[in-house]
Amino acid sequence: MVLNKKRLLAAIMFTDIVGYTAMMQENERTAAVARQRHRDIFEEEHKRFEGEVLQYYGDGTLSIFQSAVEAVKCAISMQQAFQTGTKVPLRIGIHLGDIVLDDSDVYGDGVNLASRIESLGVPGCVLISDKLNYAVKSQGSISTKSVGFFEFKNIREPVEVFAISNTGIRVPHRSEMKGKLKENKKSIAVLPFVNMSSDPENEYFSDGIAEEILNALVKVKEIQVTARTSSFCFKDKNLDIREIGQQLGVAHVLEGSVRKAGNRVRVTAQLVSSVDGFHFFSETYDQTLEDIFAVQDEIAQKVTNRLREHLKEELHEKQLVNASTTNMEAYETYLRGLYYFNQWGDEPLIKAIPLFHKAIEMQADFALPHAQLSLSYIFQAFQRKITWKEAHKRAVAHLTRTLELDSDSPEAYLSTFAFQFFVEWDWNAALQALKKGLKLFPNYARLYHALSAIHYLKGDIAGAVKTHQKGLQLNPLSVEMIFYMGIAYYWNKEYDQANYYFDKILAIVPNHRTALEYKGWYAGQQNRYEEAISIFQNLEPASGYQMHRLTSLGWVYLKQGNTKKAEDCLEELLKIKEQLDDGEVLSHDLAVLYTSFGDFDLAFHYLEKAIKNKIGDSMLLRLPSLISPLHIDPRFEDMKALIGEMPNVDLEL
Repeated sequence: MVLNKKRLLAAIMFTDIVGYTAMMQENERTAAVARQRHRDIFEEEHKRFEGEVLQYYGDGTLSIFQSAVEAVKCAISMQQAFQTGTKVPLRIGIHLGDIVLDDSDVYGDGVNLASRIESLGVPGCVLISDKLNYAVKSQGSISTKSVGFFEFKNIREPVEVFAISNTGIRVPHRSEMKGKLKENKKSIAVLPFVNMSSDPENEYFSDGIAEEILNALVKVKEIQVTARTSSFCFKDKNLDIREIGQQLGVAHVLEGSVRKAGNRVRVTAQLVSSVDGFHFFSETYDQTLEDIFAVQDEIAQKVTNRLREHLKEELHEKQLVNASTTNMEAYETYLRGLYYFNQWGDEPLIKAIPLFHKAIEMQADFALPHAQLSLSYIFQAFQRKITWKEAHKRAVAHLTRTLELDSDSPEAYLSTFAFQFFVEWDWNAALQALKKGLKLFPNYARLYHALSAIHYLKGDIAGAVKTHQKGLQLNPLSVEMIFYMGIAYYWNKEYDQANYYFDKILAIVPNHRTALEYKGWYAGQQNRYEEAISIFQNLEPASGYQMHRLTSLGWVYLKQGNTKKAEDCLEELLKIKEQLDDGEVLSHDLAVLYTSFGDFDLAFHYLEKAIKNKIGDSMLLRLPSLISPLHIDPRFEDMKALIGEMPNVDLEL
């Protein structure tokens, strides 16, 4: 018995014998034997792995471990033992979190989450939380597999759950996991449609059809729609629909094909349950190219009607796809541009831009390519392919035209936000664009990512975490969404969680520059100086407004006490500034370095330059960043005044 109230971090384990009540009704003796065997092995293995048994209740148990690794090893050993002799259908859930011990009672959020995770299990499995997975993933003797994100009752944030996948341990399919979950919205992923045309280059058209249907579905608030980035990860991969559904956390998948020949188009579409593979419908549409928008709308309507259980009645007759142009040649050209735009990177963007221009030449009042061009030029400015002055000139022209044409595409609202936030620094206009966009397209993941920028601007990190979680839930396989989830946790000082997401990114993109940069900063903060220096020395040169590696190196050299090397970094950065035509882009870097040197006069001098020239992250001065030492100086209030009045974010997610 625990005599004193105390708080501690522990690995919390819940176990439960599945179907014990039914076992008792069928054969009391068999049930009693199974229960006694469970208790004998449970106590033996807990003694071996130094676990502390806190409670027996009915056919379940609660215990804690000081070591996350020992907790998982104990669970594996128990499940392997229960597969021999008298089998015990046990499920186990473990979480690493804060608990409070008070005499014979134990409570806290950590206990609640561990209980929720255990409730998802099936006989023979061991489920663990993302935090626990991060603590044990480097152990060669422990294998894990993600089974997706789950929203639990009375747990505020979605949690990624992992299954232990060692030999003899069962990994459950998502469709089997029926625990204490919030009521799920109707959910769907739209896979890229297969190009069945004789010309393989018509792939842009089949991709475009799927994306247009997806953009129609994101208008329906009551349906959770996986974003394009995640659903298109399965392009050209011959995976079972149930596996895709498990990875994306959706109950339904829309797949199809497109055959285009001249002016004729054949579109097939089928809605499939990702739980059991059941086909809700399969339809074929033979139409002329001019009817393609009607086909898209009909498919979207069929999907919403199949998922209508929780929909408001007025949505059943709402037109989801409107004809964006009457010029089919212009539409095809736009889809070609979109095909390259969605590939990201410098080269694809260079191919996309002239195609958007060509589509506009074919039909001047075609809004979608105008919206994409506005975004394209802002992205090129971030990549330093064009100056911000040139980006402003080009982006504003296309954005103005987009708004004149009253385009209600999600890209139009994202483009408006990006321009007002990153170019104009008009925070209220940026927020208004997001509010309108989210009202019309409540399932468009990138709008939530954009909303987080407003929270960062205000210094509201908790708000940013929440919006990133929503975006990641809608787009769980997106490198962009995973990365920014890591950043949110980093600013929230949840460093283990942040590192988990950064490592996840680096497993996909091994040289992801900014993920490495954040890991370097964290290593420096933990006084692991050589590790941080090694990371920063090997960084690719910065682009756009990313922190220059010399800045990061100078900062960590100062923390290490190596003033000479830090001064060398500063001197080299000043030389680069003089050589650049737009040298003011380094003003924020210089503000960071001079802050690190303790020269607040020069730090404020360059911070003011950065703000007046609207240089990148200088807008985010309220965050607990490398310029935080300036916050206590009276001059910092002047800097906040230069940023402008903060908008009031009153959006319910």
